[in-house]
Amino acid sequence: MKFFHTQLHLNVDDDLEDKLLPASCTTVGFNRNLEELTLEATSQNYSIPEESINRMGQLKVLTIKGNCDHPSKLHNLSSIASCLSNLTTLRFEHVSVPSLQPVFALRNLKQLSFVMCEIGDAFMSFTTESNYNMLPNLAHLEFDMCYDLKQLPSWICKLAHLQKLSITNCHELDALPKGLGGLSNLESLSLHCCTKLQELPDSIGSLRSLSYIDLSDCLSISVLPEEIGELCGLRMLKMNGCTGLQELPLSATELSQLEEVICDEETSYLWVDIESDVHNLKINVVEDDRLDTFMKIVLH
Repeated sequence: MKFFHTQLHLNVDDDLEDKLLPASCTTVGFNRNLEELTLEATSQNYSIPEESINRMGQLKVLTIKGNCDHPSKLHNLSSIASCLSNLTTLRFEHVSVPSLQPVFALRNLKQLSFVMCEIGDAFMSFTTESNYNMLPNLAHLEFDMCYDLKQLPSWICKLAHLQKLSITNCHELDALPKGLGGLSNLESLSLHCCTKLQELPDSIGSLRSLSYIDLSDCLSISVLPEEIGELCGLRMLKMNGCTGLQELPLSATELSQLEEVICDEETSYLWVDIESDVHNLKINVVEDDRLDTFMKIVLH
């Protein structure tokens, strides 16, 4: 019997682990060709059921999610690298990730997501050699509501095939790596509601494949780098809620491929003079939610 694109939930509580694992192993044993799996952690400390997943060599999509009040601490994460070499999508939700070494051993991984996770220590302590070809197929990297993420380490700029970088609702993030321009294949950059982020690196001008930027609700950005005018492929810029932005760089007139700017009424005035210089540019003014903006400022 074969199962494809099936989702299986394994709920493992520390106190019941000895009782549940044999039954889970029996179930998984009949699903050697399972391609999608969700592991749900119902306790503060969660061990990956290695005996179960080592029979699932065809698994392509894995989600590990915690269902406790605080992020569940993962243990035995190394079993993922040793057993699931065919993974293409890995998603962590509401868990504490202790180490990235097992994750970066997944050579076929295309999408990696961290949602409501504790990852700051793991990211800043992880080091790589300059010639190490890590995650060679990764195209999409996502961080959402990771409250302890304060900076992105420079080694992220070595993800040569990354096409989409999404960092949203990470309120403690205050800096991007200076070498961000090294992501030569990046097409989409989303920084929505990173309320402490103060600036974009000058190297952003090297992202010639970049077609979409979302800076909405980045309250602390006061200026854009002059190099932004070098983004020859930029087609859409979303910047509503950028309350700290007072002016645009002169190079903005050189964004010849820019088709749409989504902004609030206050920011739209910055584009009045530029609109006539950029052909086919449409300024899309969205209604400003003043209560929502106020709450973001208070939380910030």
